[in-house]
Amino acid sequence: MDIGKTLLNLRAEPVPGYKFQVFINNIRMGFSRVTNLEESIETEPLQEGGVNDRTYSLRAPVTAERTLILERGVASRGLLMTALTLRFTVGQRLPMDVFILICDRNGVLNRMYQVHGATVKKCAVSDLDASRSEALIERFELSYETMESCPIAAGVAGGLQGALGVDIF
Repeated sequence: MDIGKTLLNLRAEPVPGYKFQVFINNIRMGFSRVTNLEESIETEPLQEGGVNDRTYSLRAPVTAERTLILERGVASRGLLMTALTLRFTVGQRLPMDVFILICDRNGVLNRMYQVHGATVKKCAVSDLDASRSEALIERFELSYETMESCPIAAGVAGGLQGALGVDIF
């Protein structure tokens, strides 16, 4: 790969939202949907006496819980996945961070999200309805403390993939 082309890529394409992988406890787990991947702060306005042309914004204490939602279809899984699912119980604090890796159309790692301090808040399955032919969906809600977004340049993506010991797509 030509480093010059990578650094001067003026025709960057948007990163698709359908090529992603989720790692929980350093094990790649298949999910069909990830929602509520966000980090935000709350602010309070401060009007200083005698200053009439602006209002200052001060960071307020966090009052809302951050929740990450993971969904996947229920399928017959191997012994390892079955054991992991059984350990994925409500109230359990995950011992390691959750990593969400997003790749471009060519399967090259482009962005990584690292979720710190996750606890399993809720596990649910979709409705059981004999009159409809829909797949059974498992839904996991994780409350978490913080989330970091890490954009990854194409030049270091290969090294990061090797360091994580995973083959991305």
